[in-house]
Amino acid sequence: MDIKIKTKHLPLIVAGILTLIGLFFYNNISIMGNFILLAAVIGIIPYALLTYFEFKRIKDIEDRLPTFLLDLAEAQKVGMTLPEGLKQLSRTDYGKLSAEIKKMNDQISWGIPVQDVMNNFAERMRRSKLIGRVVRIINEAYNSGGDIARTMEATASDITAIKEAEKERKSVTSQHMMVMYAIYYIFIGIVIGLSQTLIPMLKLNIQAGSIGGIMAFQDPCLVCAGNPNIICISCSIFSILCQMFVLGTGGPCYYNALFILMSIVQGIFTGLVAGQIGEGSVIAGIKHSIIMTASGFGVLLIMLKFVI
Repeated sequence: MDIKIKTKHLPLIVAGILTLIGLFFYNNISIMGNFILLAAVIGIIPYALLTYFEFKRIKDIEDRLPTFLLDLAEAQKVGMTLPEGLKQLSRTDYGKLSAEIKKMNDQISWGIPVQDVMNNFAERMRRSKLIGRVVRIINEAYNSGGDIARTMEATASDITAIKEAEKERKSVTSQHMMVMYAIYYIFIGIVIGLSQTLIPMLKLNIQAGSIGGIMAFQDPCLVCAGNPNIICISCSIFSILCQMFVLGTGGPCYYNALFILMSIVQGIFTGLVAGQIGEGSVIAGIKHSIIMTASGFGVLLIMLKFVI
């Protein structure tokens, strides 16, 4: 039996293999944790990037759609049928849209009805509500025998107006997106400042013994030693992180791991919010999440390990 593996499935397969390898090192939490972390990164990031690239491809197709509709309307005006117009325009460069036009032309040449061809195009672009609406309008005009050229021109004009409004909104909200970056890096700076205050005091307290009062910072996980209570799960997670990244033990371990997790969670969700604000889509925020999380995690890890 011939089994074909799609490219998008390869990261998941590699992630699964790495997870299995990591489980062989169950006696060494540090090695096992790093294998599982690597598996998670390989399994999630490629899928997230593919989703983002597909989003950008659809946006490019939407941007080219008004020009294509106007050219198709001109072909209708000179007496071409819709199939003939598609055949003629399949030789024109419309960026990412060109490949879809060639697919439509090929399907028509195979004898597939025009409406089915347009519906297939809408199905391939199902992530775009705009393209779905355009296809329905064209199919209705084609069905009713109306003035398809005029319908396409009006549709192209509406799409252009929508795209211009989106560009104007993006230019206004780009400043707010930069504010999200500033907020995140200010947060990283505050975390570094806290770590420079807390960690030395914890180390001093460990060396000198408890001095009492408000300065007596201790390991919050001391009460969890040998305690299976669900409240102590966080201490187990922090302990694993400390072993994975060599972040110390005891109180310093607790706060170092807490700061690392805070930077990751903050980076992911701040990036998604930045995408929603800047480009009107959470998917567009994937690139911001990757940039923020990777840079914040890297800077904080270096500071915690080699500076503080």
